[in-house]
Order: sequence, then C-alpha cells, then structure tokens
Amino acid sequence: MRSLLASRLPRSIVPAFATEAGTPAISFTITRRLAGAGFVGALALGAFSFRGPALAAVADLQDLHPLPLAFGSAGMLLALAASAGAWRCALRSAGAEIRCADAWGCYGIGSLANTVLPARLGEAVRIGLFARRVDAHDRHWLSAGACGSVATARAFVYALTCSAAAAAGILPAWTLVAPAIGIGLAVLVASLSPRALRRFRVGCMLSPTRGSVLLAWSGLSAVARLLAAVCIFSALDIAAPIRSAVIGLTALAAAAALPIAPGGLGVAGAGMALALQQSGIPGTTAVAAALAFHAVETVATLAFGASGWAVLRLANGAGARTCSRRRSASG
Repeated sequence: MRSLLASRLPRSIVPAFATEAGTPAISFTITRRLAGAGFVGALALGAFSFRGPALAAVADLQDLHPLPLAFGSAGMLLALAASAGAWRCALRSAGAEIRCADAWGCYGIGSLANTVLPARLGEAVRIGLFARRVDAHDRHWLSAGACGSVATARAFVYALTCSAAAAAGILPAWTLVAPAIGIGLAVLVASLSPRALRRFRVGCMLSPTRGSVLLAWSGLSAVARLLAAVCIFSALDIAAPIRSAVIGLTALAAAAALPIAPGGLGVAGAGMALALQQSGIPGTTAVAAALAFHAVETVATLAFGASGWAVLRLANGAGARTCSRRRSASG
C-alpha cells in the first residue's frame, strides 16, 4: 500500500487542493505522529471508560453465532461497494468517466487510510486517488466536489432515516437537529456562493436523474450497513436487533463527528456502547456489540481495501504493458 501511495500521491497527504504555485502540506511524518497520538488516546479513553465491562464482554464475544456474523460481514462489504458506486456516479455527473474497477480501488484504499489515520484524513487520500483517475484539467476540484456531493447525499439519507425512526418512536425528535442543520448549511452555501461552487462542478451539474441515482447508491449503502448491524446484534442474541441497530448507528454517527482516533476507535465505539446501554441493553452486552460491530467493520474494510489495491495494481500493470506495446508497434 505504501508503494502505491508513494507512486500515486504527492508528498502531501492533502493533494486535492495542490496547485502549481504550491500549498501548505501535511507531511506523512506529522500524520503518523497524529495517528499514534490518537490511537494511544483512544486506547486510554476506552480502557478508562470500559475497563470492567470490556473484560466481561470478551466472554460474550465467544458466544457469537457464525451465520449471522457472516451475513453482517457481507452487508459491510456491500455498503462499501455502494459507497464506491456513489463516488463514481458523482464524478460521472460532471462528465468524468471512471471505470468500476478504478472506483473500487480508489475508494478501498481511502477506506484503508481511514482505519489508520485520525480525523478522517483518509478522505484526502481518497480525493487524491480519484483525481489521478480523472482526465480533466481541474480534476482535484472535481474530485473534491464529488466528495462533497456524496457527503450531502449521505446526510440526506441520514435525515430520512432519523425521521422514520423518530416517527416510529425509536429515536427522539431532537436527533433530527444535526442532519437538518447540515443540509440547511449546504443549501445556504450553495445559494450564497454559486460562482465559487462552480469550481467543484459536480454538485452544480447534478441532474434530477443523476441526483436520484446518487441518492439510491447512498441509500443502498445505508441500508446495507443497517442490515449488517442487525445481523451482528442478532449474533449476540440481542432483543429487538433492528431497534438496537438504529440506535447504535445513530450514536455511532454522532460520535464519529469527533474523529480523533483512527477508524473511529475509542470515542465512536464508546458512544455506541453507551447508547445501547441507555436503550435497556445490559452494559456487558452493549460493549460486546460495539466491539463486534467495530471488528466486523474493520475486517470488511481491510478486505475491501486490499482487493481494491490489488485491482489498481493489476490495472496499472495492464496499462503499462499496453503503452509499451503501442510504443514498440509505432517504433
């Protein structure tokens, strides 16, 4: 992975906004230090908050049912694949053609980076990788615009999910505040700065058809992740797994707003465990559910990212062989 990133990315970890004049860059050395500090802090926070229940939760994890766990892993992989499809749809809305294999590889490597980097710096890696696969003079801005469009679609799907859960009495009504504020700010910025947003092109050129397809990909990713959580909670014999999955994922999304640790470890997992405990699940089982969900999500991300890295490497090798054949034929 390091060799691919070294060949595909500039020395900056934030290549999306690099220009010929140069911009301030975050070096990989600083990033590694931040990742190490965040990881140690997350471990310290988790050990302090759940030192007792975490030890008892290990016994619960030994009683996991394998079949629901396997379905949960498949759901996680489907969620990642649907997210890659959302990125491809967003880029194609601006006229940037990108193959499914390239979208798979770029999104997968970005997901791998998010598992080891704090503050979701993997998004910057993902933006840079997609920009490398787009044939356009403003490809970095276009890739950043795709990231914003996908994030907006996810916020819209999240708002719909919270609305349905609030109407069903699963979530309190105040959980709609965060997605409503996010969507409102996005609409406000789009209305106040239309010229500035033209540089991103993607969000401004989304037709109703493309927008519906983007929402469909984002919705498929959300549904697959929800079903994965339901399967994982069912593997622990948690009562009302659908209700618990909605509560747990909502708390996980809220806790992930403070991404100080790699891969959402620590704060996000603690938030999920606390929310499940407050919903009536025993503390030990709540911690076991949070640990199991994070473990399955991490393994699925590693598998998806590794396969994406392999796909990109094979594509690069095939492209190099094609170019050499063309040069030899012309020579």
